[in-house]
Amino acid sequence: MVRKSLSLDGMLNTQTRPIDTGIPQRGAGLQPPSKSAVKAPKKREGEKRLTLALDGATYRRLRMHAAATDQTHQAILEVALAEYLICVNA
Repeated sequence: MVRKSLSLDGMLNTQTRPIDTGIPQRGAGLQPPSKSAVKAPKKREGEKRLTLALDGATYRRLRMHAAATDQTHQAILEVALAEYLICVNA
């Protein structure tokens, strides 16, 4: 049995503007944010960044504490690390 090849001609709209179907599309009319509108977190002088891997239970405890005390993970971990370094005289 010989299979006929399928043709996708006419199925793709290669024009620069989509066909107006009268149905509003998601995001229609929205302009992408300008580079000045997208704000990256400000880096503090001398700031260094690191990645921290936590097990699920510890991360959940951190998240719950952050929500209960209205603090960021960053603020909680900075205080905890500073206190630890003082305790070990580092």
